[in-house]
Amino acid sequence: MPARYGVHSGSGNCIMITLRAVDKTGGGRIFQFDSPEIRIGFRSGSDVALDPFKANGPELRLLEQAPGNYAVEPVADVKVFLLDGNPITESTAVTAGNVISAESWQVFIEEITGAASDQSSESRPDTGVSAESGSVQAPPKVDPHSYLVLFFQPVREYLEDDDVSEVMINGPDRVYIERRGILEATDARFLNEQALQAAVKNVARSVGRFFNAENPRLDARLPDGSRVHAVLPPIARCGTVVSIRKFRREKLTMPDLVRFQSVSEQGAALIEAIVKLHKNVIVSGPTSSGKTSVLNVLSSFIDPLERILVIEDASELQLQQDHTVCFETRKPDEHGKGEVAIRDLVISSLRLRPDRLIIGEIRGGEALDMLQAMNTGHAGSMSTIHANSAIDCLSRIETCALLSGIDIPLSAIRSQVASAIHVVVHTARLSDGTRKITNVAEVLPLQNGEYAGQDLIRYVVESRDDEGKLKGRHSGAGVLPTFFEEARLHGIKLEKAWFKAPGSSS
Repeated sequence: MPARYGVHSGSGNCIMITLRAVDKTGGGRIFQFDSPEIRIGFRSGSDVALDPFKANGPELRLLEQAPGNYAVEPVADVKVFLLDGNPITESTAVTAGNVISAESWQVFIEEITGAASDQSSESRPDTGVSAESGSVQAPPKVDPHSYLVLFFQPVREYLEDDDVSEVMINGPDRVYIERRGILEATDARFLNEQALQAAVKNVARSVGRFFNAENPRLDARLPDGSRVHAVLPPIARCGTVVSIRKFRREKLTMPDLVRFQSVSEQGAALIEAIVKLHKNVIVSGPTSSGKTSVLNVLSSFIDPLERILVIEDASELQLQQDHTVCFETRKPDEHGKGEVAIRDLVISSLRLRPDRLIIGEIRGGEALDMLQAMNTGHAGSMSTIHANSAIDCLSRIETCALLSGIDIPLSAIRSQVASAIHVVVHTARLSDGTRKITNVAEVLPLQNGEYAGQDLIRYVVESRDDEGKLKGRHSGAGVLPTFFEEARLHGIKLEKAWFKAPGSSS
């Protein structure tokens, strides 16, 4: 029974119950549920897990007997629980204001909203039906960002700070953030390891995933687009490790990248031409170098009349075109069944008549299917991959293609890579925290069986100022793209001067 927001319960009404669990130190957590049954106890599987380390500790349940009317019932060893100081021996009705006590914990029933007999009329949400007219109204709007704020109160200020792009939690006592590209240590602390684990488990429940000894790794996308990845001890030696990559609410545009000096105006025009000429593009770069943001920007140049199929492990791209079909992978259930991998979705997408195929990130054998799609008429496709340089990007794709399990000669795979990929846009996060498009490189035919390419635009660092900021510029590399004439024939303007190397006279 996951804790969720604004989701209709089985009763037909949008019933929401809010609980606040507080221990003797004063540390607390807030939970919201729309479920007809909520389990509270000292078990790892409890909805409100007071001690997530225990497997079969005491537990009781809150059961919705009628819309908005809950009762507390014994489940296992319920003697440790008290309701307003009295033992719980049978099913007992509860209302907002009641307190359930157990050992060092108190669970306050803060609010029950959404029923006809709403127990908090001032904050009663709209159920969607007008009592006078019977007409259906819009459901209440819920801020999806509240998921993170609710579960991770100790780092709330960083989650609400637009300058912070990532929050990294290395156990309950060490929290780091990335602010404007620079890592910083913070004073934020979780109460203990149990509190941190409970926060992550609530995130897992909210998205229908598991986070326990059998599933010690969590990869989740929240409704606001934020990515949460967590690893449970003892795999993580310092305690539960969590990374929260916040979702940028404002969509970056190419003028933004030019204003931030992430790319020059000439480089921006070149990238626009590459997309409009239906060149297959890979955005490469190290971790946290801005690959997804750049891919978002590239996609903005796609003709709105084209049919675009987007495949991602966890949805992050924000395409604006109307004819966009988005797919997201699915993890297996608790029985190990029902998994849908990127490779499965690539195969399906090729039967759905895409004009362009966009894969959020290449990680494995799906690379071979993508190469085949690029080589069989799906021009203008795009993806990202982790790599240290533009040429290294091609070797990484080759390695991923080899993971497909299909026995193909290395020479054949290299030939496919070189013919399928036309341009690599390489990104990097520099030592001063800034992110740049450092290379726009064209892929050339194989030379003696090895990959070859040529930079068209590159970024060169020239100096560092007194504040530690790097100074540099984007410039041409002294060669024209092989598609220069093709661009002219399509009425796309490219200037030869853009590609002149610094100091070149010709």
